[in-house]
Amino acid sequence: MPPTTLKELAILLNLAPSTVSRALHGHPDISKATQKRVKALARQLQYHPSIMATGLRNRTFKLLAVVVPHLTEFLYIAALQGILKHASEKNYRILLYESQENVQKEADICYSLEKSGIDGLLISPAKTTSDSSHIRKLISEGFPVVFFGRIVGNISANRVIGDDYSGACTAVNFLIEHGCRKIAHIAAPQQWLWAQKRQMGYIQALLDHHIPIDRKLILEYSTPEEIKNIIKKLLSCHIDGIFTVDDKSAAQTLIVLRELNYKIPKDISVCGFGNDPLSQFTCPALTTIEQNGKLIGQKATELLIDQIENKGNKETKTILLKNELIFRDSVVH
Repeated sequence: MPPTTLKELAILLNLAPSTVSRALHGHPDISKATQKRVKALARQLQYHPSIMATGLRNRTFKLLAVVVPHLTEFLYIAALQGILKHASEKNYRILLYESQENVQKEADICYSLEKSGIDGLLISPAKTTSDSSHIRKLISEGFPVVFFGRIVGNISANRVIGDDYSGACTAVNFLIEHGCRKIAHIAAPQQWLWAQKRQMGYIQALLDHHIPIDRKLILEYSTPEEIKNIIKKLLSCHIDGIFTVDDKSAAQTLIVLRELNYKIPKDISVCGFGNDPLSQFTCPALTTIEQNGKLIGQKATELLIDQIENKGNKETKTILLKNELIFRDSVVH
């Protein structure tokens, strides 16, 4: 449900919106009885006045909403650095939301933004966002929206993403160039576009080197607990390299291989994706793909502010940022 607005609260109370606003702020011109009645209904309907909207009406600043799946993921921490830096330079402030990979929370946030008075939205959709009607509604109403980090594939909007496909190609090419010939891929569920792209890049790199595609070497994981069984299955195929869809699964892979008395990279080379800070401190340090999160955030903010300030320009852009391989000790030298 969209949040209750001040106007709707006023209608229910049969009061003017200005009276309701003053009552909520404890203005002395409003009787204690009216203040009590207004605040009681506001609590019941979970109404929250928008401090930001007041600032916008006075035009003291402009405001962007940013929605991320998790504030703990390195990609979004880095992206926020880029967002905050460029927004500050252009006199925009940031209102930050976390969907926690929950499409309903994401939808509730989008509904609340419809009447908030903010200038635009930067969003990285939740993994569970298959129904994107809440984002479509904002765009259809002319609300400036830019995707970053992740996208919803069937929506026409500005977007800034890392090149997952070429990044995966780079990782697997690197493993092949360093002697690996039987390379497994620990994948993520393929309903996610970024996971599809990384798997496609893995396959293309093998094809480019005339290495047969063995589907038994491509296994999906959903939780860290599944990694151990996946590794055991892959080891029965006598692999010499593993490319994982992200650094968390790569770190877990290193732990499991050591538990099973495999030497890395002497027995098996491992390459991750993301350059999460943890990748520097695994044992051995993890070879991985840098996603350039800070640049993703900066470019997305540039696109959004341009969209806000040049409303006549309806052309949508996709900025695909190249990834960089970070060579560490988990791949044989």
